[in-house]
Amino acid sequence: MKKSLIAFAVLSAFASAASAQSSVVLYGVVDANVSTATNQSATGAKKNSMETSGLSSGRWGLRGSEDLGNGMKANFNLESSLAVDTGVAGSLFDRTATVGLSGDFGAFNAGRQTNLAYDTLIQVDPIGVAHVGTNPNIVFGALNNATLYGTHGTSNGVSSATRQNNSIKYSAPAMFGGIVFSGMYGFGEKTGDTVASSYMGASASFSQNGMTAVISYSQLRDAANNSTLRAYTGGGKFELSSDLTFKVSYAQNEVNTTTRGIGVFGTGVDYKLSPAWTLTGGYYNTRRSGDMKAKADSFVGIAKYAFSKRTTAYTSFTYVKAGTTQAKDTDLGIIVGAGNRSATRAVVGVNHAF
Repeated sequence: MKKSLIAFAVLSAFASAASAQSSVVLYGVVDANVSTATNQSATGAKKNSMETSGLSSGRWGLRGSEDLGNGMKANFNLESSLAVDTGVAGSLFDRTATVGLSGDFGAFNAGRQTNLAYDTLIQVDPIGVAHVGTNPNIVFGALNNATLYGTHGTSNGVSSATRQNNSIKYSAPAMFGGIVFSGMYGFGEKTGDTVASSYMGASASFSQNGMTAVISYSQLRDAANNSTLRAYTGGGKFELSSDLTFKVSYAQNEVNTTTRGIGVFGTGVDYKLSPAWTLTGGYYNTRRSGDMKAKADSFVGIAKYAFSKRTTAYTSFTYVKAGTTQAKDTDLGIIVGAGNRSATRAVVGVNHAF
């Protein structure tokens, strides 16, 4: 109750500000679906459930800007998770909390924000970052697994490494015909050690004439400053026609002390049947090497019907096959229950943005 009252008070305060400043915007995504999944236990049991964040992540937030003159603006963004199936939100502004400046020099933001691996992969993800909680590109490529990656970077084991606390991010203006360079650094804030729990990364993107190409590199240190996690991501998106788009991505990360390496290759297509209907197909191959060998293949099909620019109904079917029934393989399959070799999931849901 206390958290709810605090959140309500904060929202009310910003709503008042919004009435006086037209540049302050309240926005969000509300997404709910009904899901049925097979092989959720060693006995092959099914599971029926209501879930959230099927087509895109549930969230609500506030963003705004102030014109400072001469093309310069001050900007802020505060964003919180929102699980519609339970009504539970994450910690206040757990997704994003930034303030910064933008202008002819580019854009500079400071606070809690997504890492560059995530920023890269969301542009070329085969299924448009649908099913974010079980999407291999996000879970592994963008480091959104707290058990595997939370010990490195600024989160200090409290959360995954997809979002970095105490970070600064700079994106330069487009140059050389459309190339955008970005850099990011996260402070570990450990007394006497400026490297422990730190994050640093760089990325480049190019978008022109229906083609997008992206690449990034990230390096994260653990709290003891004994281990380094390195992540590499890249991919492309190609609009072959007004109706057909092809996407390909690759992500690889490795830990120097354990030699653990996890790689995800993804490819997919979007095909517009009509202005309202879009069909999406995606495939991911996930492999683990170094400390052990493991693999899983994921196939996802999605049909979307847009009632409007903000409201979309969707249905999807996912089939995942792990290399073996062992945990090292089923963990890469994500939706595969322990003791199983494969699993399926069928989903029907609605997504509304405001």
